[in-house]
Amino acid sequence: MADLTPTPQQPGLHVAKPAKDIPAHGSYACRCGTTGRARGDDNVRDLVAVWIDHRNTCPHR
Repeated sequence: MADLTPTPQQPGLHVAKPAKDIPAHGSYACRCGTTGRARGDDNVRDLVAVWIDHRNTCPHR
């Protein structure tokens, strides 16, 4: 299986929740070098919000 973890060279957001009873996990990376990781459903929701804010304001998109 391919590694879907985002990197500054291949930026983006990756979120996974393999089953209803397993906590979500996610990560993001931007071309500017900013990265983030989270585990747990609520933390991943917050991570997605941070990524969206960053993506909308970063000049390196």
